[in-house]
Amino acid sequence: MTAARITKVRLPADDLDRLTEAAKRLKVERSSLIRRALDKGVREVLVEEALLQYQRGEASAQAAAHWAGVSLWEFLDEMKAHGVPFRTDEDLLREQIGEFRAALRKERGHGRSRRR
Repeated sequence: MTAARITKVRLPADDLDRLTEAAKRLKVERSSLIRRALDKGVREVLVEEALLQYQRGEASAQAAAHWAGVSLWEFLDEMKAHGVPFRTDEDLLREQIGEFRAALRKERGHGRSRRR
């Protein structure tokens, strides 16, 4: 676990009240709930930006996924959930097939012993 640092954040009183009530209902510390919400929120913002980069043709699916900090497979699921079509011109398709193969080899190599 990384070392924690303290920071101050200004929140409207009603937001702080909502967090306090939600923490009570969930039976967790308010700070834990804030960290959890922040993690989810940051992930969502990064994925949304990566989807925009992909849609504008500024990044391949693999590059956008990496930028957002998610796996290629998670990014493809996000594309589907947000109705983002998969780009498929011939050159891009060749590049993406190479990326998919590399990602698949990497995924298969993790957690398994390789046979010789």
